[in-house]
Amino acid sequence: MPVSCILLPSSADNTTLEVRWARSSSDILKAQKLRALAFGFSPPECPYEEIVPECDFFDAFARHLMVVDTRSGHCVGTYRLLDANGARKAGGFYSESEFEISPLSPFLDETVELGRSCVHPDYRKGSVIALLWAALARTLITEKIKYLMGCASVDLTNPDLDPDEIGSHLLLNVRSDASISVLPYRPFPCLIRPIGAGRVPTLPPLLKGYLRIGAKCIGHPAHDPIFRTADFPVWLALSEMNVSYSRHFFRSGSTTR
Repeated sequence: MPVSCILLPSSADNTTLEVRWARSSSDILKAQKLRALAFGFSPPECPYEEIVPECDFFDAFARHLMVVDTRSGHCVGTYRLLDANGARKAGGFYSESEFEISPLSPFLDETVELGRSCVHPDYRKGSVIALLWAALARTLITEKIKYLMGCASVDLTNPDLDPDEIGSHLLLNVRSDASISVLPYRPFPCLIRPIGAGRVPTLPPLLKGYLRIGAKCIGHPAHDPIFRTADFPVWLALSEMNVSYSRHFFRSGSTTR
């Protein structure tokens, strides 16, 4: 896929941000260092040169979308996209390391898996994630992608997040059709119980964003002991995207230069 860029001034943090695909191993390293910082594998006070990058097997087969602060050259936002072609080369999608996903097989040739999403703590004001999603929208349009999937993580070390309440909300209120349910290999036990009509528990920002655009939960969570998270499998058929978000999402993507 050709490299594309957007250069936009950000009024939120008074910097110039550039969103583009990683062009080299050096770019990917920048994204991996951001991941290490954002996921808590590196302390915030660690000098940039000493940050040990967070990486895995799938990085080599995926595309890495990144937002760069052109003043410092550092990556301040990133998304990893693994499409069907990349998954074939890798021997499967990342989600298959956590879930048995055979019910999704009929759709996977037209699916992109989103993962390793993060934004630098100093840039969490909306500009970075908006740029990432605008570039993502352009990719979906260009490549005629019909489905998105991924794992939405709940940080088990965050006392403000209740995995039982989140699981109850997802599995009782925003569950997909049973025909595309997936099964975790290492289940995280959630106590599923009614939580009150209309009440939504505190959700991680990324998961909240997915639900707003119409994503569905497609199974019980998997436990990731390394990241210390409960990972909920989510799925979005773009034809079922929330109408108001769809208009904004694809309008933003179509005007990206």
